[in-house]
Amino acid sequence: MATQASALRLSIKQHPGGAQLLAESPGTLSTGALSLMERLLRTLLDAGLPAVAADTLLSHVTGFVLQEQNQPDEPPPVTAERYAELCERFPLLMGPSMPRLSQDEKFTRSLRRLCAGFATPA
Repeated sequence: MATQASALRLSIKQHPGGAQLLAESPGTLSTGALSLMERLLRTLLDAGLPAVAADTLLSHVTGFVLQEQNQPDEPPPVTAERYAELCERFPLLMGPSMPRLSQDEKFTRSLRRLCAGFATPA
């Protein structure tokens, strides 16, 4: 599951706006995107995943890449004063307990958690 989801993420990322197109494909009946989704769902169903789990995984990958593709190339400049203000206002997000991970590491960790959840009997 994780290998297929990672490959899908890389494939979508190669195309600017690819995640947006994939997210919109059911509504537009894009045969290319539907074919990709069909193959992924077939693989996951054949692996014994229930349809809802396969759909959840596909939604997660699409949503993750949507966020990646909508990030600015450079973070906005932040003064020390503004940073201190943000840390005070949002201590959980900005504080030291929030890990600073690369997008690859975030994706890998989220996939591990999803797959572990799928493996747990309902």
